[in-house]
Amino acid sequence: MTTKSEQLDCLIANTTKEITPERDLWQQIERRLDAPLAKKNHYWKPVAIASLLVLSLVVGQKFVTTQPEVVPSNELLLTLASIKAQHQQQVELLQTQAVRVNWQSSPYGQPVEQGIEQLRSAAELIYQSLQLNPTDKQLWQLWLWTQQREIDLVKQGQQLPVNHKQKGDVI
Repeated sequence: MTTKSEQLDCLIANTTKEITPERDLWQQIERRLDAPLAKKNHYWKPVAIASLLVLSLVVGQKFVTTQPEVVPSNELLLTLASIKAQHQQQVELLQTQAVRVNWQSSPYGQPVEQGIEQLRSAAELIYQSLQLNPTDKQLWQLWLWTQQREIDLVKQGQQLPVNHKQKGDVI
């Protein structure tokens, strides 16, 4: 009588090394590879992605928003008015120098004047917004930037070449 381990070894030795299917399956596999994907129940993926994005934006907004600094707005409004007055004094001083130089008679004077007017109107709009929200740091930076650009433009206008010839002069 043989032992069970010998019987097991005999069965293992007699088994086939490959399992072959009853029929050829490659034709069906090729058809499935070439066939377009069926669009069954694939609508949930874009919906799931979009809802995850919206959810992450909502949750992120809750964590990112910070409480505004509690600074007395009266002090900020007074500082705002003080800076505006100082800027106005600087511009008036520069303009009195510009009258002595008469840079407006330069052929390049009109674009400079237009630029100055645009900067003044932008600064005034920003100033009005700052009065409503004096704690907005970006508005402060933008307002100070427009004021500095106005002063720079006035200084550049003073360095323009002056056209001393008036219309109607005899050559």
